[in-house]
Amino acid sequence: MDLQTLIVAITVGLAAAFVVRTFTRQFTSRGRKGCSSCAHGGSGAQQEGDLIQVESIQVEDSVPK
Repeated sequence: MDLQTLIVAITVGLAAAFVVRTFTRQFTSRGRKGCSSCAHGGSGAQQEGDLIQVESIQVEDSVPK
């Protein structure tokens, strides 16, 4: 086995391990529920009663009178 094949095999192995780890973490939440169990949730996520304020858009007439 030459060096190039060894590097490719290690890279593919690491990528496969990452995919398997990410897949299994979806189903093992360690007691946390909801969005806080995912990698992007947690303390920075919004709480269940928080609302996002959205301003209305004012549309101007583009047709000259």
